[in-house]
Amino acid sequence: MEKMLNGGSGVKHAWIIVDLVNDFVSGRFGSERSLQVTEKTGEMIRKLGGAIPIVFTMDTHISNDPEFRVWGEHCLQGTEASELHQSVSHFRGQRIRKRHFDSFFESDLDGYLRATKTENLFISGISTDICVQHTAAGAYFRYYGINIISDLCSSISESSHETALDFMRKNYGARIIKAEEFEKEISRWQMQK
Repeated sequence: MEKMLNGGSGVKHAWIIVDLVNDFVSGRFGSERSLQVTEKTGEMIRKLGGAIPIVFTMDTHISNDPEFRVWGEHCLQGTEASELHQSVSHFRGQRIRKRHFDSFFESDLDGYLRATKTENLFISGISTDICVQHTAAGAYFRYYGINIISDLCSSISESSHETALDFMRKNYGARIIKAEEFEKEISRWQMQK
């Protein structure tokens, strides 16, 4: 397992990358913005070189999942649609399948983070106003520190993206940062080791 990162306070951190799966990047719900965010996420992973543990959460559904009544069939288990996009699929990191908007709900995410004694989360991914926001809620209700990397998130519309960021800041005390600030923070912690 990758070495855990300790910030100046001794708090252990992890980067939760939500749903950079094919259906959300280049498939059924894909968009140019989602592809750009996914490629930028891959570049950031490469730059950080394993300096922070990464967890990829992956939307994965069984046939006739109740969620399909709202969104239609997507990310079917056992298909390429539910696999990580090629921009990030080759990177190391824990992979956790999920069936709900909230990456914590009925998944192994909380157990993994507790086992690694992680307390503070950086969260990014797709979609800012759905799975990222619900994952932030799951983190908040489990007492994790929350940092949202805003320019490594994507929504169907810019207004939905901005509204979700504001909601998470107001309601979950999330710190909203940019990828550049995230990179500098991780680098600073590395130098303090």
